[in-house]
Amino acid sequence: MNTSRNPLHTIMAPKSVAIVGASANPMKMGSMQFLNILHCGFPGTAIPVHPKHEEIFGVKAYPSISSLPDTPELAVLVVPTGLVINMLDEFGKLGTKHAIIISAGFREMGADGKILEKQLLETADKHGIRFLGPNCMGVFNSQYPFNATVTPFQDKPGFLSIASQSGTYLAQTLTYLKYRGVRLNQAMSVGNEANINIVDCLEYLGEDPKTKAIGLYIEALSDPGRFLEVAREVSRVKPIVAQYVGGSKAGAKSGLSHTGSIAGPDFLYNGLFEQAGVIRVHSIEDVYKVGHVLATQPGIKGNRVAVLTHSGGPGSGMCDTADRQGLVVEELPDDVQDKIRAVIPPTASPKNPVDLTFIVDSKPLSQIIPQILLECDEVDGLLIHGIMDTGWAKVTAGTLGKALGVSEEDMVKLTKSDLTSFLQLKEKYGKPVLVGSFMGDEDNARNVMMDNFIPVFSSPEKAAFSMGCLYKHHLIKTRPYSKAEKPQGLGKNTASILAQAKGPLDEFQAKRILADYGIPVSPESLASSRDDAVQAAESLGYPVVIKACSPDILHKTEKGLVKLNLGNPQEAAEAYDAIQEGAPGVPVIVGKMLPVQREFMAGITRFEGYPPCVLFGMGGVLAEALKDFSLRLAPMTQAEALAMIDSLKSSVLLDDFRNMGAVDREALASMLVNLGYLAMDFPEIKEIDLNPILIMDGKPVAADALIVL
Repeated sequence: MNTSRNPLHTIMAPKSVAIVGASANPMKMGSMQFLNILHCGFPGTAIPVHPKHEEIFGVKAYPSISSLPDTPELAVLVVPTGLVINMLDEFGKLGTKHAIIISAGFREMGADGKILEKQLLETADKHGIRFLGPNCMGVFNSQYPFNATVTPFQDKPGFLSIASQSGTYLAQTLTYLKYRGVRLNQAMSVGNEANINIVDCLEYLGEDPKTKAIGLYIEALSDPGRFLEVAREVSRVKPIVAQYVGGSKAGAKSGLSHTGSIAGPDFLYNGLFEQAGVIRVHSIEDVYKVGHVLATQPGIKGNRVAVLTHSGGPGSGMCDTADRQGLVVEELPDDVQDKIRAVIPPTASPKNPVDLTFIVDSKPLSQIIPQILLECDEVDGLLIHGIMDTGWAKVTAGTLGKALGVSEEDMVKLTKSDLTSFLQLKEKYGKPVLVGSFMGDEDNARNVMMDNFIPVFSSPEKAAFSMGCLYKHHLIKTRPYSKAEKPQGLGKNTASILAQAKGPLDEFQAKRILADYGIPVSPESLASSRDDAVQAAESLGYPVVIKACSPDILHKTEKGLVKLNLGNPQEAAEAYDAIQEGAPGVPVIVGKMLPVQREFMAGITRFEGYPPCVLFGMGGVLAEALKDFSLRLAPMTQAEALAMIDSLKSSVLLDDFRNMGAVDREALASMLVNLGYLAMDFPEIKEIDLNPILIMDGKPVAADALIVL
């Protein structure tokens, strides 16, 4: 990645900014954004442009863009749609190279808006201007600082950065995040992505040294191929967590009206995110909370977690969620249990989860036992539920306080915890510590933990889910990595096969192309007479299969045009005759009959705007009913293809299942990789369907094939 080329380095930390759209009315959007630029601590120069006001909020205003005394590094436009293009042109003449266009009314409004957006791009290109928007809500950089949104900063800077296709998720959430202990580093609203898109943002945030994790809100990707390329690189170094909402009909329709973006099906994004190393979540709350965990906690080094609670229910909830996330909650070693047993009530359990049951003293939960657990080499992360102090004092002051003759104020003082040693645990041991609590901001312990980057969740399950996401990132950054490279010698004859076909391909031609790309196909011959068919069968060796071969005949099995398990010359001859009765004059394929124990399928499909998609799953007649398949985008690496194979729910069938012998996964992965390159090399191929793929001596073989042009 080349940091000098990404325009966001200037947009997110400009030395000077001119804003058009601010006025003396503080209730206008442009005025709110200008006020936040002025009062956020921005170290640069902020200049308003207004045709009537001589100054705005105490800052000298200029009547026109051409009257500005210096060329601003960044222009912010919050003006009616009809003024945007001319104003951008004026900034271009002045020499400004970067802009944020807040104004809406472009592509998202339909055909006329698309024309306007095209004119906007042409104007920007004429002057070499890079811009965010239009139809966005601005950006902020809490470390620089720079805030060009409508909401003032609410908290200290953090380490999570956000790129969003909805402006609300950075412009109106800062108060929400403050009360949940989530702090942001940088955030950008991309709007219609006419010039700078969310992939540019991802690339920039991957380069930013103060961003430790990246959160994305996605309605559609305008450049999925580049997203895959960039995310592959970034996710090896920084966690990426994303919410995608365009996979449902309602979500896709809303996104189209919101930013004019065309979404893709849900399974497509599942495959893309898996391949790219992106952790998918299904709510914006999880983008923030999981992202905050990934940004603030040490990386987990394994999947073994300890659970510490003061109640059985939260402990069970944590264990259940942890298990679903691929974590394990194993019984602790005897020596660790002995240490814990010495500081807990006799009714408590030292095993794992460590359940203290009801306990008044907070030290075992927040100081003594956490240290014992984190010192254990067989614990990779710690989940705790129930640390609290003043919140509980306030709740019980009306009853317990009266019985003790103690005021609420004194109860609060008496119960206030010293969490100094607890706050140092994650750095001391280099292991993540996540906490669940039912207390709110009335509780001192909760607030102190959140202020010191110990994430506190409103339920035990949310804490365990986030620990699972830490483990997912561990798997992502430690998985084999290589760049996709096309194997040598593929596709030498495919162009001539396609040229000779002069129309739709039949199965025999399709298999010739597959073989040209190193994809194993069943041994077979093409026959146009009864004698040729019998001779081919004799040559291959019985049993054989004979089937009609014509691009015009679909569903051959249902039409009786496939004859299986033919064991001698007479059966082969009779099969040929029967096929000729059903499809006169059509040649036949005579193929070796392969053992049908396990059936898989693979293929290529295309979605507008996306690279070719490679599919793999369970095959045969039940393929559509089972719907057990995975998807990746071409080009794939061998490691990605192996991961794709293992992601199937039924991947156990690839092992030595019921003494059928293990399938050669490497050979299967190579088949999928090569399929991807075939589709990339020949964009005229719309679809490829290999079903079934059978297993012969452990190797995958395409027994049937369809290529659609």
